[in-house]
Amino acid sequence: MHVRFTLLVPLLSAILAATMTLSACSSTEPTAADRPEHPHGQPAPDRTQPGLPEARPGTGEETMARTHFIRGLTALELKDPERAEVHLNRAHALLPHMPGVNYALARLYLEKSDYAGSVFYSRRAVELEPENKWYRMMLVDGLRGSGEYREVLHHLDTALTYHPGDIQLLYTRARMQASQGDYEASNQTYQQILDLLGPDRAIHYQRISNFSRMDDTDAIITELLKILELDQGNVNTLLMLSQFYLEEERTNEAAGLLEQVLQRNPQHPEALVNLADIHIMNEEWDKAGELLLGLVGDPVVSLSNKLEIVQYVLSRFSHDPDNQQLQGTASMLVDTLITDDPDNGMIHAMAAEFHIITGDGEQALHHLHRTTELMPENDAAWRQLVQTYYIEGMYEETIDAGLRAEEFIPQDAFILFFVGGAYFLKDEYEEAAKWLSDAADLPARAPFRSIILGTLGDVHASLDNWDEADDAYEEAITLDPDNDVALNNYAYYLSERETRLDDAKQMALRALELNPENAAFLDTMGWVYYKLGDYEKAHEYIRASIETGDASAEVLEHMGDVYDKLGDPDRAHYWWQKALDKDETRTYLKERLHIN
Repeated sequence: MHVRFTLLVPLLSAILAATMTLSACSSTEPTAADRPEHPHGQPAPDRTQPGLPEARPGTGEETMARTHFIRGLTALELKDPERAEVHLNRAHALLPHMPGVNYALARLYLEKSDYAGSVFYSRRAVELEPENKWYRMMLVDGLRGSGEYREVLHHLDTALTYHPGDIQLLYTRARMQASQGDYEASNQTYQQILDLLGPDRAIHYQRISNFSRMDDTDAIITELLKILELDQGNVNTLLMLSQFYLEEERTNEAAGLLEQVLQRNPQHPEALVNLADIHIMNEEWDKAGELLLGLVGDPVVSLSNKLEIVQYVLSRFSHDPDNQQLQGTASMLVDTLITDDPDNGMIHAMAAEFHIITGDGEQALHHLHRTTELMPENDAAWRQLVQTYYIEGMYEETIDAGLRAEEFIPQDAFILFFVGGAYFLKDEYEEAAKWLSDAADLPARAPFRSIILGTLGDVHASLDNWDEADDAYEEAITLDPDNDVALNNYAYYLSERETRLDDAKQMALRALELNPENAAFLDTMGWVYYKLGDYEKAHEYIRASIETGDASAEVLEHMGDVYDKLGDPDRAHYWWQKALDKDETRTYLKERLHIN
């Protein structure tokens, strides 16, 4: 520490000598009226008061001021702000008009994050020596800390009148302009720097950042072309420029740049995928497939990159599932992955996704089983397995898969819901109510909880637990007022019980607003009108339900009931017979039809 102090003293003495010389040569001495107020509202000490004489050159006071100044700077350098503050304030009391002392105090208070104090002293230093760049930069830092951004820009502009070609000042101004949202002015300043320095990649990228905030794609492309001139083989620049060309639908230019990337790195994943995407957009399926298949089959390419590529193709395929050529490409990629790594759970998950898109439930289930075997903690795979069994109508298998899933991902609302739904469709209502009640008690997003509760309402309705059913339906509709199934089913069961028929009518109308072509919803609306005694309206809606082509035996029976009320027994018998033909379990209709 002693060595460092010894080396520091000559430097500080030189600074002091220079600043004192500047002070002594000043042509005008500020008067008491010119002195600024002390920070925090305290007036600056009046140097005309007794006991506070200002040091004069060549006196003992000047020597004392020099000593305090050096000690203050030394303490500041040694990270001792308390000692620095004591000595610098003593130096300032003796030499308040010395810019170096004011600058040192400004630096001290800036390091202490006392921006008001820093601004006070740096402003004084600037007043005493306005052309000094470092004094003004200190003022800029203090003002920036105080959030006085307009004044920051003012002082930067002033500094540039003294130092018009100073790169640091220009760069600081450009960044400050950008931070204030004046991106155009910032880019003009960056252009001044380029004019002074010549082409510079970093400055061009700063201009690109501003242009991106201005949504000026053409200007970004222009800047990237300038960068490319500096380094024509830069892969990152080629890729970035190609991406902007793609956004502007300049696919030929983008393809040309991507081919340049591939000349330098034939297996560059991003370039291959983007070039394949261009081929896909141009419906050049063979070229796209060739590029991607070569990449996925390359043992040098990492598995993570291969999975990313195949996932990308599957995403495209899911948005265009009728595209046979895209399906063929996706199929080849998935098969290649499976062949190369048959025991990878993620690959089997992707294969399952592919077969779900194609509607091949059997293959999807095969790969989902392999996924859960290889990755038993993969909750998404278990959910997809249970859901796929449910969609395929394999309710026993749904329940079995759900029970196995409980071992690895217990208390999963999604799993519990589908198991409960499977029990419901197997007419095992008590078991269904248990699983669905458990699902409803778990955290889930409001729309999904609404579906769970709506289904629970259906189960309780099947058990004639009407209070529980009503509670479940009410909560389901509260969570999601647009749950059309819950609205419809609640309306239907209210009409069956001939209670709250006006509420049932409003719910049935709302369900139809949400899904106007649904045969069951049309029938519910008709049945509510039937219970209200409006048989013409009932006929209108039930007829519309039948005309959808999706009417159930129950709808056909309802049409017979309507004609019976309208006094047309022949037509009533016709529709009852059609209902019985469609569903032979409706044996009670034989009595209406006078069939032994």
